[in-house]
Amino acid sequence: MKKFFLTLLVSFVSFNILAQPGWNWPENKSEAEEKNVLYTDYLKQQNCDEAKIHLDWLIENVPGLHVSIYQNGIKIYRCLIDKEEDPIIKNELINKALILFDGRIENFGREAYVKNRKVTFAYTFYRSDKTKYESLFNMFKDAFLLNGNKIGNSNLVAYMDIVRKHKLTSKSISDDEVLEIYDMISKTISFKLSNDGKNQVRYKKYQDNLDKLLTATITVDCNFVENILGPKLIELTSQPNDEIAQTDYETLTPVDISFSQEIVNLAKKIFQLSITGKCTSSEIALEAAKIMFTNEKDFAVAKFISSRELSTKNYESSLEYCDAAIESAGDNNDQKSEMFLRKAQIYQVIGNKLKSRDNARKSISFNSSNSDAYKIIGNLYMASYEDCREGKSRVQDRLLFIAAYNIFKSGGLSNQANRAREQFPSMEEIFNENLEVGESMNTGCWINETVTLNKR
Repeated sequence: MKKFFLTLLVSFVSFNILAQPGWNWPENKSEAEEKNVLYTDYLKQQNCDEAKIHLDWLIENVPGLHVSIYQNGIKIYRCLIDKEEDPIIKNELINKALILFDGRIENFGREAYVKNRKVTFAYTFYRSDKTKYESLFNMFKDAFLLNGNKIGNSNLVAYMDIVRKHKLTSKSISDDEVLEIYDMISKTISFKLSNDGKNQVRYKKYQDNLDKLLTATITVDCNFVENILGPKLIELTSQPNDEIAQTDYETLTPVDISFSQEIVNLAKKIFQLSITGKCTSSEIALEAAKIMFTNEKDFAVAKFISSRELSTKNYESSLEYCDAAIESAGDNNDQKSEMFLRKAQIYQVIGNKLKSRDNARKSISFNSSNSDAYKIIGNLYMASYEDCREGKSRVQDRLLFIAAYNIFKSGGLSNQANRAREQFPSMEEIFNENLEVGESMNTGCWINETVTLNKR
């Protein structure tokens, strides 16, 4: 009776399977049909030992039967591996599972996709086995070569992890090769970041982990950036074929400069490693940033260049990159406010009070809570007393302190406002000049604001 029902089950399942495309039954298909039914039934019951027996028969005798025998085969072997405690047997099972991936490629193609899954599987079990690091390294290299930007997310940081482990244990990977791999993975993460708006946080975390693994693999310091990578960038940019200047032939002035992708990629690497190695003050980091910005208008890069130029008192260039950063900010009002504030600070340093105030006001227009912008304007007014006072009227000369007070109050700067109020004209001074508290008066001078007269 049991045999009858088994035969009936096989016949029923076989009919349904045969009705589906993609099945390649042998001429004598009855045994293969029976094995297929048995292994799938045992798999559903989580009886992986029995399932393996019938699966192995299919793999050996009809390897081209259907892709599902390889897909389910991995499930069966994973089940067996997870519960096996003997390390020797466990390793044998892992090896057989990896062979299944190869068998799937041989019979059903999709090499890139399958190798991507294979290396994920291998990393899961071999990532702590020193004897497997070289094999894993080669598997990752192959998978990345085949998949490019389509490589699985789980393999991004995992590849760099194996690079680190393999280098530290075998010393067979050069620093240059490590950097090439790091750069390739970084580009892939950048691509995914740009094309997957739903997982921005995840990809940024990947990049953070990648950076940490890099610094744990090779020594990334200022000496490395400046003396190893720097000369390479200088050499490339000195080659006329790698830097192309487009010229307006009517004025004979260059209107644009572009760099080869090789130069841009190296510049990005130098910039990233300068940040990682905390050597952003180097000249090569600045040069790399300028090359990057020439290729791609990015707010953060323009902001960095502006900061560097400001640190060396190259005010004109700093202001130019402030403007470039503002243009690159798009609809981000906070970023615009930040850069207009910097412009205000620069103009304050070089003594152009009008432009300093104008830019501080623009900063406030994009972010009304930017207290630093209010502080700049208030301080400009406070510092203008000696320049603006005419000595004819004590009250008139002190109106700028009222203007300063108003600005400080608007910015929520109570301490600064109190100091400004201490400089208001006294009631006696107001009375002596036949004026009254509450009158509207103009500060005059460059400030040229109308204020309400008040006493200290």
